[in-house]
Amino acid sequence: MADTTRIKAELIDMTQIQTKTRKHRISEMLAIAAMTLLLIHIADGSLERTIKHGFLPVSINKRPFGISNFGISSIILFFLAFGIDIREKNTSNLTTALLIVGGALVGTTALGASVMDKGGWIAIFLTVSAIGYVIMGLGILRAIRQRKITSRIV
Repeated sequence: MADTTRIKAELIDMTQIQTKTRKHRISEMLAIAAMTLLLIHIADGSLERTIKHGFLPVSINKRPFGISNFGISSIILFFLAFGIDIREKNTSNLTTALLIVGGALVGTTALGASVMDKGGWIAIFLTVSAIGYVIMGLGILRAIRQRKITSRIV
């Protein structure tokens, strides 16, 4: 009896891996795009702090509101990636991992930038940091929810 239950659970897990819905693929692509934009933003910002200019062209308005367009775009894309398949029973592991890592990067780099600036735009940096940790929390919530669903099957 226990062996048949285990075999059924393994078969269900195998079929879940093979069936990726359109929403899963869209959320994964949005999360990948968000992470790419975030990494570009972090790399450019790091270069700006060390050698006074980044690798992105000067013609790009990098900070219209004190925050980079790349940073704002990545935050929006992370939330969209979370929201696309929120009602799906099985969530994408890639999207979940990118939400956790991306949120941690947003939160940590915003805190680091506020410490390095020593006073300028602190409210914005702390708000962005909080948003980053909210994104990370949404990823953790997805992971917990997915674990509960798979534990019910087993």
